[in-house]
Amino acid sequence: MEEKKLEVIPIAIRLFSEKGYNSTSVEEIAKEVGIAKGSFYRLFDSKEDLLLEIFTLIPKQIKAGLTKIYSKKVASTHERLSDFICLSLNILSNQEQLLMDTVFIHPVFKNKETVQKAEQMKIEGQMWLKEFFLELYGDKVKDYIADLVSLLPGLIFQYVHLFRCQKSELEPERLANFIATIFDILVEGMVERKPEPILDIEWAALGKIDYDSPRLKGQKIQLLLKRMTYTVKGLKMEVEKQEEYVKAICLLEEECTKIRPESFLLKALIHYLRDIAEIQEDCAELKILLEIESSHLEGIV
Repeated sequence: MEEKKLEVIPIAIRLFSEKGYNSTSVEEIAKEVGIAKGSFYRLFDSKEDLLLEIFTLIPKQIKAGLTKIYSKKVASTHERLSDFICLSLNILSNQEQLLMDTVFIHPVFKNKETVQKAEQMKIEGQMWLKEFFLELYGDKVKDYIADLVSLLPGLIFQYVHLFRCQKSELEPERLANFIATIFDILVEGMVERKPEPILDIEWAALGKIDYDSPRLKGQKIQLLLKRMTYTVKGLKMEVEKQEEYVKAICLLEEECTKIRPESFLLKALIHYLRDIAEIQEDCAELKILLEIESSHLEGIV
């Protein structure tokens, strides 16, 4: 059942993105998947139920991407911002219209749970962005957080939309570097000239969202990898074997900070390192933080 659901989701995302959520029928989705309409309803109660499934995946992908960005040991402000924009572009490249429909246009849904999920997704995104900007630029941008939270997604959406309208090929890395440079200049100008902020978000009024901070998870991954390296280097063993283990940890660090890591490689490296009794607990914790067991969902949205 779950495998069949995972076949439907990427096709539904594509159709929602191409035609819009309201303009896509269950019949069209079923036809594209190659199943009967009745089979669709054995998988999902309704089209809105399918959308709820998608809503649970989008924040997971964003959170996982942010965690990897925070996991990088050494990264400049510009590099981190570029990485985040590149992550956003990869997500938007195949579901711009879906997110426009659900987050910005607010279609009328019959299911109250769908409305709440869409709103929660928007709030979580705002909170993650707030945390990201404060980590990136510090308290000097505190007065402009609401404006920045609105401006960056707006810039990204605008460029993705332009590329789509012109049917041009989008180069995520190049575009991400350009937008990051423009945004850095914008932030510097705000801090220097101190214009009066336009937007104001009452963060406390948004309520408490139950989410794991990508920043804290990323920092914990970084600390675990550092501790594992320190532990292995302090063990008494053959020099050649010790060097192999340290190299494996370096490869693990390099892979887990990629926007699209290879889950099989992460599993293989952690499994190899678990041979060392002194870092078995660290390996187990790292596996949980990297959410390796749910990695089959990666790449769907």
